[in-house]
Amino acid sequence: MFSSEFLLLAGAHLLALASPGPDFLLLLRGALRHGRAYGLAASLGIALANGIYIALALAGFGLLQQSPLLLMGMQWLASLYLAWLGWMFMRASLAPAVLPDAQARPGPRAGAAAGMLAGFLSAVLNPKNGVFYFGLFTLMVDAHTGPQRKLFYGTWMFFAVLAWDAALVCSISQRRVVAALGRALPLIERAAGLLLMIAAAALAMARAA
Repeated sequence: MFSSEFLLLAGAHLLALASPGPDFLLLLRGALRHGRAYGLAASLGIALANGIYIALALAGFGLLQQSPLLLMGMQWLASLYLAWLGWMFMRASLAPAVLPDAQARPGPRAGAAAGMLAGFLSAVLNPKNGVFYFGLFTLMVDAHTGPQRKLFYGTWMFFAVLAWDAALVCSISQRRVVAALGRALPLIERAAGLLLMIAAAALAMARAA
């Protein structure tokens, strides 16, 4: 049975995944312009870059556990960052979603290798990914959680990124799917923002108690 810690961590991560960002729009535009193979390769590149940040976040979290005062300070900083990120999601939900047209005429197509490179660079060059994962692990994972469980969390996040992005690529050839995404994005952003803000406040207070 999944623990409440895992459910909270996975829920915040999945909602953040569903919110539009550079990687999200890269997949949409890339798959529509260059085809499904390009989009799936870009999904793998994005997942690999996220895997690097997840590994770094786990390593950094492990080092922080050796210094309780520093860990507490980073927990407060992580709480503030996740609260700010949640507020930004909620603000973004007020703006109309602009997604590429599923019926747009494709231009010259790039190959899968170009897609993987584009996806990897998009994710690895975005420092917010690293801060986000570090914030999640620092704030939502208990200091007594064992290394095997933390490894499971990280592995789950890697495959969640890959599965979500690949599913997105496989579905965007349908005009109705793109239209539904446009309608659903504001609600997704509000839900992600609210969850991150509530989790940041509640868990920071619990850690400080």
